[in-house]
Amino acid sequence: MKRPTNPIQMQFASFVGLYFGMVLCAFAAENMGTVMNLDGTLSAKGSDGSLKALSVKSEISSGDTLITGRESYARIKFPDGAEIALIPKTQFKVESYHYNEKQPEQDSAGFNLLKGGLRAISGLVGKRGDPDSYRIKTQAATAGIRGTNFGLLFCQNDCGDMKTPEGKVPENGLHADVVEGAVIINNEAGNQLVKPGQFAYVMDAKAAPIAVLPAQATRVDVPSRITEGWAKSRVEEQKAAPKPGEDGKGKDAKDMVINAPEATQCPVR
Repeated sequence: MKRPTNPIQMQFASFVGLYFGMVLCAFAAENMGTVMNLDGTLSAKGSDGSLKALSVKSEISSGDTLITGRESYARIKFPDGAEIALIPKTQFKVESYHYNEKQPEQDSAGFNLLKGGLRAISGLVGKRGDPDSYRIKTQAATAGIRGTNFGLLFCQNDCGDMKTPEGKVPENGLHADVVEGAVIINNEAGNQLVKPGQFAYVMDAKAAPIAVLPAQATRVDVPSRITEGWAKSRVEEQKAAPKPGEDGKGKDAKDMVINAPEATQCPVR
């Protein structure tokens, strides 16, 4: 291939090379998430339809739909410190994610729980900038996260292996529980604030979210072998979080981080 000899051509070629190099570095630098722990099988379906198997230390790309196999659990950690643990037979899509330590106003995390359930601890996204920048949606409703330890379960005639404390199979729809912080469940029919030790349920997109008594509720639990390391991550995240009123944008920490009593549990089999 003939190299450019004209000074203008050479400058243009250098500019093009530098530009594309910067673009490639930007994409490479913004890691969407990393698989920290895996028990069983985990695969990722890309936005182009391709399917690949993941393992510990595998990186997640924007647009990936994560799929856990039967009796499989996986834990994903994001650059802002957020972690999400997926239970068996779950489909979870990373629709968008952006975190830059120096640009909190650009933070965003948009996820879609297509099937199954998760337990999560939130990170800095949603705490230091726009409190609505961290959301998990389902077909029934969207969960706006206000911190920091919560569970979501979306049933579609596929939760027969789970039971409520009363021994019943969870109803179809979205089930939410909060151990620490708060979650706002909302759809076109209404909204429900879920605080520590509380539970909520949404039948579908046209039904308003409602509070549920602990005896009738479902909590997503994940084996400790999967969530090992969460305590350390939580301490690190709290140290890095802005103090009340530091950024002048987000809500005070007292509105987001609340020490919560242990909620009624419904073990995942």
